[in-house]
Amino acid sequence: MQKSVKRLEKCDFIVQLFALIDKPLRDDERKSLNIAYNRFVNRIQQISKQDGCSRLDSLQLLARIRETLVQLLENYNDSASLQYMLIRSSLTLVDFEKQMIYLQLKYPGIREIAAQRRHSPLKISKRFTNSDLMEVIAALSAVGFFCQQDDSPATFMQVIREFETLCNTSFKNPDNCRWAVLNRKNRLTHFLDTLRGTLVELSQK
Repeated sequence: MQKSVKRLEKCDFIVQLFALIDKPLRDDERKSLNIAYNRFVNRIQQISKQDGCSRLDSLQLLARIRETLVQLLENYNDSASLQYMLIRSSLTLVDFEKQMIYLQLKYPGIREIAAQRRHSPLKISKRFTNSDLMEVIAALSAVGFFCQQDDSPATFMQVIREFETLCNTSFKNPDNCRWAVLNRKNRLTHFLDTLRGTLVELSQK
C-alpha cells in the first residue's frame, strides 16, 4: 500500500500541479495537465474496486492523497485557473471514493451491486466504429460540455464510461484511442465532418 501512496503522490498530475502553482498555462502545459489529470482520475476511481489491499488501507491511501491536494489548493490564489478547478474536482472525487468504501464496509454486498453494469438498448451501427465515437467524446470533453452535479468538470474517463454504457461498447485504452484520433495524418475530423454535412443537408430540405 505504501508503494501505491508514493506512486500517486509522485504521479504526473501532482508533480505538474506543484510546478505550475499560480502560473499562466501555455497551450502545451494545459494539454499535458489535462492528460495527467485524466490518468490520475482513472487510478483514483479504481481504489474502491481493488482487492489487493484492505478497505482500511484504501482509506488511508485516500487520506494521504487528500492531504496532498489540500496543501496544493492552499498554494493557489487564482480560483479561476485550470489548476485550481482540477484540484477541487480531484478532492470531490477522492471524497466520493471514500464514501464508496464506507458503504462497502457497512454493506459488504454493495460491491456486487455496483459491479452490475447498466445496459442500453442501443449499440453502434456497423457503419461506424469506436474511433468515430471518440471524435465526438474527445471534442465534447475538451470543451467542457459535461459537468458533475456540483458543477465541477466531468473527467474524460467519466464521459467515456457513460458513452460506453449508452452505446454498449468498450474502449480498451481510451487515452491511446484519443491520442490516435488527435494525431491522424489525414481526415482528422472525418466523423464530425459527416455530422456537419448531414446537418447542413437536412437544413436545406
